[in-house]
Amino acid sequence: MGIENHIVGPQGDEARAPAGGSGDGNGDAGVATWARSRSKRVLDLLAGVVLTVLTLPIVLALCLGSAVAFRTWPIFRQPRLGRGGRPFAFLKVRSLPVEVPPEIDKYELVEQPSSGWGRFIRRRHLDEFPQCWLLVTGRMSLVGPRPEMPALSATYDPGFVAARLRVRPGITGPWQVSPDSAGLIGENPQYDLWYLTHASPGLDLWLLWRTFLGLFGATPRRLSDYPGRYVGE
Repeated sequence: MGIENHIVGPQGDEARAPAGGSGDGNGDAGVATWARSRSKRVLDLLAGVVLTVLTLPIVLALCLGSAVAFRTWPIFRQPRLGRGGRPFAFLKVRSLPVEVPPEIDKYELVEQPSSGWGRFIRRRHLDEFPQCWLLVTGRMSLVGPRPEMPALSATYDPGFVAARLRVRPGITGPWQVSPDSAGLIGENPQYDLWYLTHASPGLDLWLLWRTFLGLFGATPRRLSDYPGRYVGE
């Protein structure tokens, strides 16, 4: 299947998988400059250092809770695909028993046994806090496509996968703050494809704000709900 996909974006615009490869070479055509800029990386590094220090007491407390609840090592490591298709260890505070297979998808997850503690930290996304360290190491960005497991990526459209691997994956992003995040990334590729061509400092700040509000139950946003200044109106 070709690398270009046409998906209906906000206000009826098309979100398209930018032509190019998934490596770090000359495959920048069609990707917004900010999405791969050095300035974005510097901000990610600075934010990662600050957030890692600020959230360390919370992470330690969460780890203690998970160690007691599940009687095992509380940090969960899962393979995900990063920029250029390079795998990395995705870090989370454990929210499921050790018997649960590590590479199940969201639909299989709801069928797994869980505890009140695990459901609480997943619902509030508290299990994601260790990913602040991945900002420091350069594996992730504050905003970008959600990193996916290799096995699930293999089931998605190859053009979509190649396009999203051209930038660092993000802790948050358009898909993450949308109502469609309850499903699989590949079921709604328009979010990641749209971000690749519209990424900007202002959009990143808005998405970070929506992520923060989401912790307190704010309504998820579709692309058609975005402020006009971010969708070219």
